[in-house]
Order: sequence, then C-alpha cells, then structure tokens
Amino acid sequence: MERSIPIIGIGGAIGSGKSLVANSLIDQNATVIDLDLLSRDLSKKGKRLWKEVVLTFGSGFLDQKGELQRQKLGKVVFKNWKFLFQLNQISHPIFKNELKKFILHQLSSTMIVIDGAILFEAGLIPLIDRLIFVEADEEQRFSRLSRKGLSPNDIRARMKSQKFIPSLRRRSHIIIENKTTPEDLQQKIGLIDQLPTKKLIHT
Repeated sequence: MERSIPIIGIGGAIGSGKSLVANSLIDQNATVIDLDLLSRDLSKKGKRLWKEVVLTFGSGFLDQKGELQRQKLGKVVFKNWKFLFQLNQISHPIFKNELKKFILHQLSSTMIVIDGAILFEAGLIPLIDRLIFVEADEEQRFSRLSRKGLSPNDIRARMKSQKFIPSLRRRSHIIIENKTTPEDLQQKIGLIDQLPTKKLIHT
C-alpha cells in the first residue's frame, strides 16, 4: 500500500538521545511512536504481550495485582541472552503488528516517527522510509542512564544486550552525533529537513 506520509525511524543505542531527537519533530506536526512506551502499554494486565510473557516465563514476574513487573523481568532477561531471545521472539511480532495498524490509520500528521533501539532486530526497517541513527560516547550514555536511576550493573547489562546496534547504524541515512551541547544537537536535527520525503511502498 502506497502512503503519502513519510515514516522516519530514530535509532541508536540506549542513552544516546533518540527520544530527544524524535520529540523535537513534534513541532513539525510529527506523530512520535516511542517503542518503550508501546511496550509498557502492551504489557498491561490482560493485554496480548502480558499474556505471552506469562505463558513463556510464568507468573513469577507479576505483582499482587497481576501487573507485570517490568523492572524485575528486565533484570533477568538483560543478563541472560537465552531469556532475552525468548522475550524478543514473543514481543517483536506484536510490536510490528501494532505499528502496522497504527500507520494504516494515521492520516493527520506530516510524518510518523518511530523511536527505538530495536528497529533492526524487530524487523521494522521495511516499515521505515528514512532511518536516522543517534550516536553518543559510551561514557556519556552511561552518565545519562545513571541520572535516570539505573544501577551500573543494569546499565552494563543493557548495553551488552544491544548486539544489533552496528547493523542499525550501517543502514542509517543520517548519523547525528549527540556528544556536545543541546544547541549543537538542535542544529544537527535540522539536517532531517534535508531528507527526501518520497514514499516507498509498504506492504
């Protein structure tokens, strides 16, 4: 199906500043889909991802009200490649299906922006017309994640788990370095306006 609304992917490693870049496009009437927020929504009690997680990992990650304890689950899966693979196997197809449905019905925006680190391994690249990769030094990313309350061990585990970031970077149309000041980043974000907006065909 050919669509007139360009779909922009914003990728990069954890702590690189993807969401900052994505949210800056809201002023251009962009609709931003944050894959972390989508995951949170789909993980709520009774929803499809919640059901799949319980079927795969059991009820040990549920609280007394039956809600999924995402932080508890994360502490386990990000330290165990087998468990992370299992989680990805059940979650990524759900993400892709939800995104397809959303894109199909989104008509009022000038562009759709998908913000997430898993664009490559979740098979979302075919949905995207232009891919922007946000890059920052590991030390800077570590510092940003520490300010968000993650422990050093959790940060290292999450960084180590992101094995497909180089593949995502190689497929990007623009690389934005988020290494200095917010003002400098905003200037680089202006490069996005130079991206061709000709639509590809989505199936």
